[in-house]
Amino acid sequence: MKQILSLLVIASFLTIIGIPAYAEETSIESIASTKNIEEFDMSQSTDQSNTLGAYFGYTNIGGQDFIGFRLQPDLHFGKLGIGLDIPLQFNASTWEFRTDEYKDGVAWLRIIRSLSWGFKKQDPFYIKVGDLTGAYLGYGMLINNYSNSISIDKRKMGAELDYCYKNFIGIEVLYSDFNMKSFNMMGIRPYIKPLAFTGIPIIKTFDIGVQWVTDHDNTGNMVLGDDGSNHNHYLGTKGMNGYALDIGVTLLNTHVARLVAFSSVAMLDKSKNTNLSGKLQDTIISDPTSRYANAALNYKSGYGASVGLDFNAKILGNVFRWNTRLERLWYSDYFIPHFFDVTYEMNKDARILSLVGSEKKKGIYGDMNVSVLDMVKVGGGVMLPDHVDETNPAMLRLTLDASKLSDLIILKGEYVKGGLTTFNDALTLDERSLLYVRTAYKVAGPLYVGVDYNWTWAANADGKFEPTSYWAPYVGFKLDLDFLN
Repeated sequence: MKQILSLLVIASFLTIIGIPAYAEETSIESIASTKNIEEFDMSQSTDQSNTLGAYFGYTNIGGQDFIGFRLQPDLHFGKLGIGLDIPLQFNASTWEFRTDEYKDGVAWLRIIRSLSWGFKKQDPFYIKVGDLTGAYLGYGMLINNYSNSISIDKRKMGAELDYCYKNFIGIEVLYSDFNMKSFNMMGIRPYIKPLAFTGIPIIKTFDIGVQWVTDHDNTGNMVLGDDGSNHNHYLGTKGMNGYALDIGVTLLNTHVARLVAFSSVAMLDKSKNTNLSGKLQDTIISDPTSRYANAALNYKSGYGASVGLDFNAKILGNVFRWNTRLERLWYSDYFIPHFFDVTYEMNKDARILSLVGSEKKKGIYGDMNVSVLDMVKVGGGVMLPDHVDETNPAMLRLTLDASKLSDLIILKGEYVKGGLTTFNDALTLDERSLLYVRTAYKVAGPLYVGVDYNWTWAANADGKFEPTSYWAPYVGFKLDLDFLN
């Protein structure tokens, strides 16, 4: 741990003094009173089009046929964003209304896909309620690329907030699910910019934060037990806990580019739930000579550290936009960087159990998103240990949106796969995968015909949640409502 703390201190020192020539010779008072009119504006990188979509069609979910439509308005008024998803589906055999998406947890509130105000890390106050896909906390060492909505039927309603008072002291909060049955995943990061009062470029942007992440989820909706039932095994009353300390500094901030350097240290506390302890004891007894049994015998808290860069750039306004992040990772046994990501929600038991077998490693995390003329947007990310194996697998995420390339087509999709140990793993769909693809062709005016494909989690005929796939051909319309903005 001393080596990790030493690395953090060295990294912070280097990032602070790395480009001293950036500061011009002038008084602190004049710098503090100058407006940063040349700062990179992230809000211009956000798709704020107003649309109203309604899609009527057929689908098969959990072995049952349904006919109906989904109403999906997506509206933006300045800093206010409103996204709804209203399903009205009927069983093709009995004509009974499908109520699965209106049951349990937040029930009918699931029609609110998202409500948001402001832009994170751009405005002093940012809040979002609903779907938290892509959420992160701080510089992402514990929570990164998180999603609380991996199930069509059981979309959760969470919230994230980032408030910074006078660009000096702030707090980030993330809560995964407003389900009254349990205290679900929460992350809190108070932070401070102790040198903001100086007004000196680079120096004034230095921030330091402390994170606490915990999860006491006992709903177990997405967890498959050994007997095939849906229940929670390894979280229990003691929960899953993580802690982190992170720092960052903006090295460059102009109207065309922004470069941020950051560093983190973190710990994942040993899970003390009795169900996990029992599972580990059974493993030790059944095969005491195995490598996994030895890991189970010595299981304890794990530690990690990272140093990275985040770069945003745009050329000729929005002609070309580029965002990339590159992070070098070091971590001990019983630690997984970015532990609370989208794969965590797929199967919390499997994610927690994987900590027991994880070994000391180094690795790289990288992601990149490119937009050309706001017409084609391509992105992706990968968590890649130096030596990929079953104890330290890789994670892959890919996105595509070419819907504005032509008025005649809609084409968009997203693919996530965790637990990757070989290239062939990336080509298969299983309980570690999420996939969504929408294709459509404009027939006339706002009228489209198309098909959706989903590989997701959904309830089967017995009411149990399991990975499932379905095609949904539809006829629908999409209206542009940009005149409302």
